[in-house]
Amino acid sequence: MTTRKKLDELIEVLEEIRSSEYPDVPKELIQKIAAAQYENQDDRPKARNETIRIVAEYVNKIDRTEV
Repeated sequence: MTTRKKLDELIEVLEEIRSSEYPDVPKELIQKIAAAQYENQDDRPKARNETIRIVAEYVNKIDRTEV
């Protein structure tokens, strides 16, 4: 199984959970976080920092749209 196929399968499962349990969370946010974690699985600090960046970017976007 290719790396991309594994990531696609992971995202598919996460999408099922997101759509049924957390529909207010954007699909793209979950996809970005999953990709960052998967691509940096051998460098946990980098994966964590990338995830923090993605979430902060999303939160900042929300803050700007609510003002």
